[in-house]
Amino acid sequence: MNLITFSLIALLTVSCSKNSHHLGALKIDPPQGSVLEHQKLDNGVPFYSVRWQKPQAQGGLFMISKWPTRMSASNIPSTVQTIIEGTVSKLRNRKPAGFPEDGDIQYREVQGAFLSGHVGFIEYTDQAGNEKVVSVHMLTDGRVIWNGQFTGAKARFEQSLDMMQSIEPQG
Repeated sequence: MNLITFSLIALLTVSCSKNSHHLGALKIDPPQGSVLEHQKLDNGVPFYSVRWQKPQAQGGLFMISKWPTRMSASNIPSTVQTIIEGTVSKLRNRKPAGFPEDGDIQYREVQGAFLSGHVGFIEYTDQAGNEKVVSVHMLTDGRVIWNGQFTGAKARFEQSLDMMQSIEPQG
């Protein structure tokens, strides 16, 4: 597991471990060539991950779980910005191989059939010349907010954006 993946898993695990509210299930249709994993954290909150079973250079990891605190959906864009800026800053301080010392963070709005939200991401090219992305996303159905991250190949990131548009809350 590379440093970027480990950092993002640790961040999501810590943020979700503070959540005392339970969450209904999410229906996630993983893209072809990926595997959906679902588990309940110690506090009962469902945690979802989608892993592309490709060679490391072409793989990816998408994670999503309920946001640990109550928050207005109007705060999603600024919260995504704060989290992605902090994530990128920490990664730059650790100087993993191939991660850029500078570069612009990009933002997109996500509008799906059931959920909407925002994603912040940075693209970079690793030392082997592979195009990569690190992202943070927050989605809501108007009642519940979910957050998560993606790290991996740029092509898998594009698939994760498509997948986010079809995620459906259950219950």
